[in-house]
Amino acid sequence: MIIIKNKDKKATLFVENYEIELLNDSRFSRLRMWISHDGINNNKSNIDFDVLKNAESSVVNIPILAHIEGDDFGEHEMEYDEYEDKITYIEKPIGVISAVNNNYHYEEIDGRNYAVVDGYIWNVYAQNEMDIINNQEETKLSIEIVIDESEYNKETKILNIKSFRYTGVTLLGNKFGTGMINAHAKIEHFSFDDDFTKKMKELNSFLHHFNDANTQTNDSKEDNVQLQKNKKEIASLFKLTTNQLYEEIDNALSKQKYIGTNWYGESVERCSYYLSDFDENYIYLCDVQDGYKYKKASYSMQGDNVVIDFNTLTRIKYSPVDWVDGDEADDAINTFKSTIDLISSEATEALNKEKTEKETLVAEFTEKIESKDEAILSLNQTLTEIQEKFTEVESQITSKDEKITELQEEISKFKEAEDVERINELFNSYPTLLTEDEKAKFTEKRSSFAAFSEFEKEVKSYVCDRIIETTKSKNFNFISMGLPDGNEGSKDAPKTVWDRLSQ
Repeated sequence: MIIIKNKDKKATLFVENYEIELLNDSRFSRLRMWISHDGINNNKSNIDFDVLKNAESSVVNIPILAHIEGDDFGEHEMEYDEYEDKITYIEKPIGVISAVNNNYHYEEIDGRNYAVVDGYIWNVYAQNEMDIINNQEETKLSIEIVIDESEYNKETKILNIKSFRYTGVTLLGNKFGTGMINAHAKIEHFSFDDDFTKKMKELNSFLHHFNDANTQTNDSKEDNVQLQKNKKEIASLFKLTTNQLYEEIDNALSKQKYIGTNWYGESVERCSYYLSDFDENYIYLCDVQDGYKYKKASYSMQGDNVVIDFNTLTRIKYSPVDWVDGDEADDAINTFKSTIDLISSEATEALNKEKTEKETLVAEFTEKIESKDEAILSLNQTLTEIQEKFTEVESQITSKDEKITELQEEISKFKEAEDVERINELFNSYPTLLTEDEKAKFTEKRSSFAAFSEFEKEVKSYVCDRIIETTKSKNFNFISMGLPDGNEGSKDAPKTVWDRLSQ
């Protein structure tokens, strides 16, 4: 950047420096790629915009891949050897997304936010691939990613990707579909040499007119002194060439490091900033640690050494302004000064208007907030009363539950005591037929019977079997045992031992 001041120091003309970028030469072709977007894609997966932004850093230095099939590209081509458990990639790298000059940004197209990035193709090593790209208006592409976290919705059958990393970009043939909707690439043509030559001619023409204007009008000694001072100011800026100054600033930024992680989770040292541009006052850079945001920092020269004041690091935005044509310095200076005055006046007016509007809005919102506060206080009081009533009812319910629990326990104890009494009565009915050990065993088995009647039948059956065995061993007539004599019995009298034991 060259600064030239006129003799009354009322204005300053800035002549832009058009830097020579390393990648803007015949060895490379720049490919602009629309690689991914938020929302649902063709693969029935969803990526939120925040997730898309979190993956920005992983796009740096990933390869651009391609495989030719006939006169067009193929798709993701690879072979898997199951015996060696090895994947062999048939598609080959033909370029890369550089860590600098990748112009990563977002564009809204058809309601989707697309991630757009510039990549560079090696012309010498990818001649056939470049022939295919140049013969097409646009080339389909597909991203290769590693999904770190996801969640599958069974109802919608959509995979919600929560975290991922880019690993590559593959160029596709026209017959293949894309995972991302309308994912494609276009070649970016540029002619650096012609543009640079044109700008250098404009610079020389300007300096020529500036020198002539000062030589024709500054005849006095004072004017000559001022002219010499201007020349010294210009000369002081050429202690370093433009490219040298760029390199020195870039070297100073490259010393700022931080410890990050690579795709494998390993700790690696990375550059904190990437140089974007500079002028006579500021360095414009990309802050990698702060989400690749564009910022500026002031700098100074100590001899030929660049000293960057990182304490002045602030975020910036770029505003488009109209291009100014013309070779006359005075016209450019006057236009620049008039524009600044106009902008200053309009900015002051707009600022005052905005201030008045904000004061009005603050007053309105203050009034609304006060009324809302009163409503909220009233609502809080009502909620407090409801809460107190609810607590009282809840306490009553708890008390009722405790009484019910006590009653249930008393009923349970009564039933247990009643059951024990009935068991004892049953055992007392057969004092000579059951031993104490047998009574104890039957008591243990009581819990396995749902009803007392079933338990009673089991005991009676056992007693009946004992009676039968006893009569057999003593040669008693079992059929007639226990039957009434003569006509004493009625027709309803039991006819078997079991019937008698069941009464």
